[in-house]
Amino acid sequence: MVVKTFVSAFLGRGRAPVLFWLFTAMTAGAILMSLELTGFRLYAPYFGYSIYVWGGMISTMMLALAAGYWLGGRLADRAEDDSALFMTIVFSAAYQLVILLSARLFLPALADLGDLSGVIGATLIIFVPSMTALAAAGPMIIRLCTLNCAVGSAAGRVYALSTAGSIAGILATSFVLVPRFGTEATLKLLCAATFLAGAAGLSRRRSVFTAAILIPVPLISSVTGLGWSRGALWAEESPYNLVRVVRRGNERFLQLNNSSSVQTVQADAGPSGYYYDAFALGPLFTPGRRMLVLGMGGGASIHAARITAPDIDIDAVEIDAKVVEAAWRWFGIRESNRLRIHVADARRWLARTRSVYDLVELDLYQGGPYIPFYLATREFFQLVSSRMSSDGVVMMNVFDAGPKHELVFAVGATLQRVFPSVMAIRTQSANYLLVAFRRKTSQQTVRAVLTRAPQFLDRWREIQPMAPPPGAPCFTDDLAPIEQITHRMLRFR
Repeated sequence: MVVKTFVSAFLGRGRAPVLFWLFTAMTAGAILMSLELTGFRLYAPYFGYSIYVWGGMISTMMLALAAGYWLGGRLADRAEDDSALFMTIVFSAAYQLVILLSARLFLPALADLGDLSGVIGATLIIFVPSMTALAAAGPMIIRLCTLNCAVGSAAGRVYALSTAGSIAGILATSFVLVPRFGTEATLKLLCAATFLAGAAGLSRRRSVFTAAILIPVPLISSVTGLGWSRGALWAEESPYNLVRVVRRGNERFLQLNNSSSVQTVQADAGPSGYYYDAFALGPLFTPGRRMLVLGMGGGASIHAARITAPDIDIDAVEIDAKVVEAAWRWFGIRESNRLRIHVADARRWLARTRSVYDLVELDLYQGGPYIPFYLATREFFQLVSSRMSSDGVVMMNVFDAGPKHELVFAVGATLQRVFPSVMAIRTQSANYLLVAFRRKTSQQTVRAVLTRAPQFLDRWREIQPMAPPPGAPCFTDDLAPIEQITHRMLRFR
């Protein structure tokens, strides 16, 4: 009886149509938020992950919501029944289907515009029309509900259920749809759900027309897809990345998201010829034989370290289980008594372990050119130092293609706040290996070590003490403008 009274009070008079309209508001809210989250994953292979991608995408989507609320208000004042509401939802579904068929044709071109202009342009094309139509549903449903209750009550109910739907959409997309089924399948599911929501409303009035609207639904599953696996030996989506393994000549590449972002290169025989080979220097700098790898990727740094220390004992941490699978399938990485792999966030894992290491190798990138800010701060390096022996050495890869080398100087300056000696090796045109020592160490001492490994001396002879210019920032957990610096660097690349 109590439940019946509550439902009656919530729905007002004429409960059946109001219930249906309110359910439509909840469905539209769920689809809107699911589209927003899935959009970020859709963009990752083209624009990468950064705050600029989030900012450009969300602000443009908010524009779509604002336009939708305005449009919905205009339509609500003119509509005599709920036909306009459900036709608007059908338009959103039809546009989503068009995008499913065409997104892969124009996203690569938009990616050339950069991670701000390109994202805004992509969002205007891909999401704004369909999201504007879905957002218009709210004002129209409020207007319809006022036929059964007061305006304030109608607005409160619509906002409450739309928000509840948004929460459900966020949770379902984040924890079920994208991780389990992938971006493409999620977009297809959202398109089908939008078609069904529109058709369900129109079916009460136009059954023949509704049947025509439902024709595209079974065809959605046959959409050819986004083309991410094309040209790849292996491709999988994870909660963090699109993971691809591709072959070029006699080399295999591990790519995360953007195809220009190469995480690991492995030749069929011999060294890779890339910056990863420089990690072989690490065991030469310390007498210990316990190594920690944060950011394992495909295991290139592990292979390199074993060139100079075949029996080194290694703990390797990698946040993405699919990357670990790629390392196992394609790059010869196998767990053993001397290699333990941990699937975890690097900083959280480091905070929990009490093990002590002689060598720590860092190659930490967020599926593109951006270092996660919390993995390059003074506090993080203090945590690393606390897990090292007195003769410990840190080796960190930094990608910096900027003319002023702002990023490598800033990371170097931050390391110098924790370690008494920091040196730099330019391993490739834009890759630098920063070497930090827990003991005070001279350049001459380091070069003397290299003479014991003549196969490396010619290639990496130019190891220099880190000398950041005055004013180089020290990154902290409170302030670490890594993304801004990286963004400036990419504009000059």
